[in-house]
Amino acid sequence: MLKNGQSVLDMFSMQVWLLILQPMLLRPIPFAPLTEKFSLSATNYGSIPRFFVKTLEDFAISVSLQEAMIDSNTPQQVIQMEGSDHSPFLSKPQALHKILLEVSKVPVN
Repeated sequence: MLKNGQSVLDMFSMQVWLLILQPMLLRPIPFAPLTEKFSLSATNYGSIPRFFVKTLEDFAISVSLQEAMIDSNTPQQVIQMEGSDHSPFLSKPQALHKILLEVSKVPVN
């Protein structure tokens, strides 16, 4: 929840100190696809290994909500990012890069 005087940018990127880079890297996305209903099948979606990167200092999606997301769609592995806000690609790019490299090496059954 936004606090008095806090902007949406503050909520999503509390630790990002490269404010000059944010406008260049963050782009608007269409909202309509988020409102459309879709279905996932165990045959297709269920056959792809899933990983969840839990951002522990995320003020947009709380840790408890992230845990509920994990419980509702159990991933193969949960990776916790210490010191990361909602935008780890900005606040912790090297750590996120390392995680993505590790995940990319996991064999698909």
